[in-house]
Amino acid sequence: MNFNFHNDSIRGVLRSFGQEEAEVDNMETFVTFARLANGIFREIDTDLTKLGVSQGRIIVLSLLHCHAPHRMTPSELSEKADVTRGTMTGLIDGLERDGMIERVAHESDGRMVTVGLKEAGRELLVTVVPYYMKLIRVCMAEFTTEDHEMMKGLLGKMKRGFERSLPKC
Repeated sequence: MNFNFHNDSIRGVLRSFGQEEAEVDNMETFVTFARLANGIFREIDTDLTKLGVSQGRIIVLSLLHCHAPHRMTPSELSEKADVTRGTMTGLIDGLERDGMIERVAHESDGRMVTVGLKEAGRELLVTVVPYYMKLIRVCMAEFTTEDHEMMKGLLGKMKRGFERSLPKC
């Protein structure tokens, strides 16, 4: 993945529009971060597709695993996964169809359902977690303890800036 060519062209365009060097630096850092994140997620998606799963499915299974033996409602899952209820319904439908999870009537409200992890879902996590751990280990191999602390601080600043950019509801 070559970031330099793209960043050089962005720098040239921004300079031609009279942008200050600090703004050019902001753009270069942001674009580099975004391209790296997109590349990582694209690679993860490709690898998970070979295993017959998606990141969304892994998130649902992970949430259910963390809450086991307790079950979760679809709305709780959608909130924790930060996806719409419609998206969560699709994920739950697919996972149930594949025997990874089960829907069970809510204990106190028969109109509601709860979702629980089945053994096949646990087994899939056992297969996928080592993949994630290896990927993360390789990506972070050159980081020192100090690098981790600095990166967490920098990402926190970026997150706060992003959150400030969102429309206030």
